[in-house]
Amino acid sequence: FRSILEVEMETRLVLLLLLLATPTISRKRTTTTPKEEEYEDYEDEDDDLGDVNSDQHRAGAVFQQASITSVFTDKKSFLCPHIKPALHTGTSLADLSPEDVDVVAAMGDSLASGRGLWAPSAVDFRGAAFPIGGDANIDGLVTIPNLLLEFNDEIEGVSHGMGGRSNLPDHQFNVAISGAKTKDMPEQADELVRRIRVHTTELDDKWVMVNIPIGTEEICETCAVPDVRALRIALAKIRTGIKKVFVILLGPVHVASSYTINVNLMKSRCSCLEALTKNQYSSLLRKWANIFYDVQSEFNSLNYTTFGVLAIPQLIIHSRDPNSLFTEGEPQLNRRGHTYAAKWLWNRLLAGPSYNVSTAVFSKDAYYCPSVGCPYFRTPRNFEHCSILTEDDFEARKSTTRRPRTATLKPTRRDTIRRNLGAVIVVVVLLALIAVCLLGGAFYCHGLQATKGRFEELSGV
Repeated sequence: FRSILEVEMETRLVLLLLLLATPTISRKRTTTTPKEEEYEDYEDEDDDLGDVNSDQHRAGAVFQQASITSVFTDKKSFLCPHIKPALHTGTSLADLSPEDVDVVAAMGDSLASGRGLWAPSAVDFRGAAFPIGGDANIDGLVTIPNLLLEFNDEIEGVSHGMGGRSNLPDHQFNVAISGAKTKDMPEQADELVRRIRVHTTELDDKWVMVNIPIGTEEICETCAVPDVRALRIALAKIRTGIKKVFVILLGPVHVASSYTINVNLMKSRCSCLEALTKNQYSSLLRKWANIFYDVQSEFNSLNYTTFGVLAIPQLIIHSRDPNSLFTEGEPQLNRRGHTYAAKWLWNRLLAGPSYNVSTAVFSKDAYYCPSVGCPYFRTPRNFEHCSILTEDDFEARKSTTRRPRTATLKPTRRDTIRRNLGAVIVVVVLLALIAVCLLGGAFYCHGLQATKGRFEELSGV
């Protein structure tokens, strides 16, 4: 009996060792694929750069996690529940839902102008650019406006067709120019505000989403930090020119292999970036991120209810075949790259900072519906706390806050005089008549008592 027990224990021990060894064996077998070997040389070069989009976490901020329960992949599978009119939305950046956006607009560089989408021709394919394009629908072309059209079919400002900024109609609110840099943003802001104010009716009642992808070409060509003064001026122009605006400030593109996400393959396509050391490149990315977050903080700290900035320092996409996302020989995204960028940005807007790009599979992952716990765009206004208000509760709250004001409201002295102006005039006239009668009677009595007239000569004169 004792020997049988010992044999059983040894058998269990062998099985346990085999189970522990299995993951290691399978891992060794799966790490020798050609695709991974192709990029493994880069792994040690930049593996400590990290994700600058997560820098907000270093400040100790606590973000409410998004609870994504439904997704869609095309028009047929779109079943995102509409929250209006059940919920009260669109009063501020804290409760702005996809259904509230009425106008889309874009500034920036070739990512918004669509340069590279019609390669090898150097033509701006604005109708297919992921931040603003509206050609086809999500079954044939995935862009932010086409995704928004599933929630609101009356979106204004969408880009269509190909051509430069001046070649397309002004009612298309795409003022981006290929090769633009941050110093050019004030001029683009002026043109954008002009177009929107001219071509949008009832503008004060409409929410405008402004996408500003900027920095990919600037950092690629000059290795320079953004012009923070120009960004501030541009955002100030937008704020003063448009009442209800949600600005998305999107930084340089980061394209990586799914096996080494921290390695930006855009760097090898830019002679300036390629010449930088690992530390220099890391420092440059941090400076861009810090400036973007500073601008976001500056404008949001002013507590404008209907104006806000969401800064995303890097647009991060990856693929098992990352070169398939580039225009051949250029540091630009092709059609597939724009599709991945649209998917990344959309899911990031709905999931917030908790969106984990490292686990995303852009070729298969679906598009998020608004989360159950926070069915709005995740902005700095609702990162830490997201509250939901039904339309019935809003009306009840509004009615209860109105009553005390009407009951305790005291009329001003000017209002009292204005309402009783007729009575005041009558009183003044009566007082004047009484004064005239009294004075006239006094003079009359005095005249009766006089012995000489006013014009009789006095003796001795």
